Amino acid sequence: MTNANVLLSKRSLVLFLFLVLITIVVWPLASCSSPKPSDNETSTTVAPVTTVRITSQMPIGSPSTLAVEMFIKEAETRSNGTLKFTHYPASQLYTDTQIVDVLPKGGVEMAKVNGLLIAGLVPEVSTAWIPGYYKDQDHYYRVMYDVDNGGGLSDKIIEPWFENKANIKLLGMQASGLNMSTLTTKPVMTLEDFKGLKVRSVGRPVSVFLESLGCAPVVMSSSEVYMGLQRNTINGTFYSFSAAADKKLYEVAKYAQDYYTGPSNFVLCANLDFWKKLTVTQKRAIIEASSVAELWSIQAAMDDDLSVRKKLQDGGVEIYKFSASDQQKMYELARPGLIKMMGDDLGEELANSVIQIMEGPRDTGTTWQDSCKQHTQRLLDALK
Repeated sequence: MTNANVLLSKRSLVLFLFLVLITIVVWPLASCSSPKPSDNETSTTVAPVTTVRITSQMPIGSPSTLAVEMFIKEAETRSNGTLKFTHYPASQLYTDTQIVDVLPKGGVEMAKVNGLLIAGLVPEVSTAWIPGYYKDQDHYYRVMYDVDNGGGLSDKIIEPWFENKANIKLLGMQASGLNMSTLTTKPVMTLEDFKGLKVRSVGRPVSVFLESLGCAPVVMSSSEVYMGLQRNTINGTFYSFSAAADKKLYEVAKYAQDYYTGPSNFVLCANLDFWKKLTVTQKRAIIEASSVAELWSIQAAMDDDLSVRKKLQDGGVEIYKFSASDQQKMYELARPGLIKMMGDDLGEELANSVIQIMEGPRDTGTTWQDSCKQHTQRLLDALK
């Protein structure tokens, strides 16, 4: 063999060995980096993100708005990031009167609203808050949620009708105040002093209640109340003390009347078509987040009551406490009109059922916390 042939053979051997080495080292690495799933394996997919627009009415920084922000944070976390919210507080997108038309049509996905303003679509909602029927905070939430002890007005009547008539899924309540009563531009210290006053109402039951006292109810958006009081378009408003403090109504109305009618609540709800498209995981996240915010908001309203009263008084408001006997007279005046309203809206049979639900759990002892937790569990149990 010539020297040239020997050199060629050596080069060929080196090239062959190099190719073998490349095959041994690189091929397994390439195979590991891009495995092909077998017939029994599935590739991991990233769940799509659902965007949610949610509106609310109270000022930025108020406890009511903080409750919405708490709900959003909880829902996004519990959904493993598959829900992404954009919040429009302080009526930035729609007023409280506009949203009751927008939400059923899907103009937004979720909203925190004054449920009584939806009475035009759902007359049954007028039963959700009847002034003068509740003896305290625990009794109110038993009426709404305590199915185990004869209550459960929300579960039995209000929620089904919201779905059937307004295309809205009710999820729970968020408190904005411990109680609702009146704030006026004129002194009111007797029942006679109410007569002739133009007072902003927040729904038909409140209008019936105000009419029984001799007031003239006026319907207007909450965003218009300050100007209405300032310009004397209205002489007063039916409000919670906390909402009056948040909106600085003490600057234009210097007299508050203290009597118990029931807590000031908004309802957290979703467009029903949107709700039906969510996954079970997303629905569970929203229900659980709603419960967290509901419990927090109610406790916050109770804890803040004294500080809210002080804020009003520091702003120059005189708070007049009605006696127990005057409060009883007030409720007796309102009761016939409220019963007639329920009969007109619901029919006699359903109205009687509602009254039984309101009276049934009056003294059962269930706390507001336990009633709220009952309701949350029923929503979760109904998930499919």
